[in-house]
Amino acid sequence: MFAVLGNIEFEVTAYWDGFNTSFGADYAEHGRIEGKPGLQFIGAKLDEITISLVFHKQYCTPDVELKRLTEAMRAHQAMALVFGNGDYRGWFVITALTSTSEHTDAKGNVLAMNASLTLREYIGDPKNPLKPPAIETPVPNVSAITQAVQKVSNFSASLRTAVTYAKKAQSAVKAVKTTVQIVKRMKNNPETALLQIPGLLTQVGNVLTPLSQVAPAFKKAAEAISDTAVQAEKMMPEITAVNKAANEMLNQVKQVATLLQGVDSKNVIEKLEAISKHVEAASDTFKGAEPALSKLTAEIVKRVEAYAP
Repeated sequence: MFAVLGNIEFEVTAYWDGFNTSFGADYAEHGRIEGKPGLQFIGAKLDEITISLVFHKQYCTPDVELKRLTEAMRAHQAMALVFGNGDYRGWFVITALTSTSEHTDAKGNVLAMNASLTLREYIGDPKNPLKPPAIETPVPNVSAITQAVQKVSNFSASLRTAVTYAKKAQSAVKAVKTTVQIVKRMKNNPETALLQIPGLLTQVGNVLTPLSQVAPAFKKAAEAISDTAVQAEKMMPEITAVNKAANEMLNQVKQVATLLQGVDSKNVIEKLEAISKHVEAASDTFKGAEPALSKLTAEIVKRVEAYAP
């Protein structure tokens, strides 16, 4: 993970094409008779960050990535910006988002896209400032965790792997959902719809691969600190929620893969209707786990790294 903005995780540095930060201070100017004016400090200006992004079909679905940024902007919510090395930049709101499609295929699908994201610092109530997105409840049995410090490094790596797989699956299922919606519009042209099935199979595979690794990674994380596995689960109950959602989602996507077998021009529309229901169910399942996944991501960045030797 390179950085996380709220629950939006940037997994590859190739997404980032530029990162500009603007700081400033406000001064009041007081005129003087027969002299130069004086300046009086008023306060600091809000930090502003402009991020240049490049989305390419080789490592993501450009339309899907743009959509989740657009949804975050329209939610009008402050989000914490934390880098993978634990550098917490503060809380920000998205004030502007622009995109330019660089390349498309013959059907209008975007293959390469440039985007610019503008973030502005959000202070909130100065008397009750927003805290970094770490788990707010006290960490139980700290002494027991300290005794297992040599194993926590492995736990951290395994947990990070599990969360990364979950995030990849989440992004991939959004791409599948978008494709299914597009193909369903071709119900009056089954032959054209059938041509989209190979690509849809590939996208389903992109979901199944990371999903099948989530549970083993969580299991490995527990084994890495077997002496303190119970304490770790209490410290991060979100593990259970994400793991359960991943398993349910895996079952739904397996149903999709089964339905895609034996598709022809006569049944493609009928099967797409059934596939759509499973994809919607998978999407809703993981949407319910998004708060836990976001909190778990923040826990990895802010807490788990702190316990590593």
